[in-house]
Amino acid sequence: MIDANLALYALDPSAPQQTQVLALFAQWRDEGRALLAPCLWSLEVASGLRKMASAGILTSEEAQTLLDLFLTWEVKVYGNDGELLQSAYAWAERIGHRVIYDSLYLALAERQGGEFWTGDKRLYNSARQAGADFVRLLGNR
Repeated sequence: MIDANLALYALDPSAPQQTQVLALFAQWRDEGRALLAPCLWSLEVASGLRKMASAGILTSEEAQTLLDLFLTWEVKVYGNDGELLQSAYAWAERIGHRVIYDSLYLALAERQGGEFWTGDKRLYNSARQAGADFVRLLGNR
């Protein structure tokens, strides 16, 4: 599972992390590992592209092209059921977050028994301190 940061790094040709993320994607593909995400993920990626266009990092056309590319990715997206939301709420409390957006990723990774990769060092640190040994930080391979 990856967060929206990694997806945006993969899409943005100017991101210094792009090469590393694309290498991870290729490795996972070769290993037959599926990409998983909560339904929030696609909204975060689309919003991130819009934000980059709004800030002048990408043109509107470039952002739209990257969104079109993103929509072709093979990702198993999970909806928010009550059990997942309860788990996300509990994770938010454990890591000291006021909202549950990031903790949805933690809850889903925990449920699926897989790794959760992030580019967010603060999320990584707080999750690891709370016992989430399945969280990985880009750059800490």
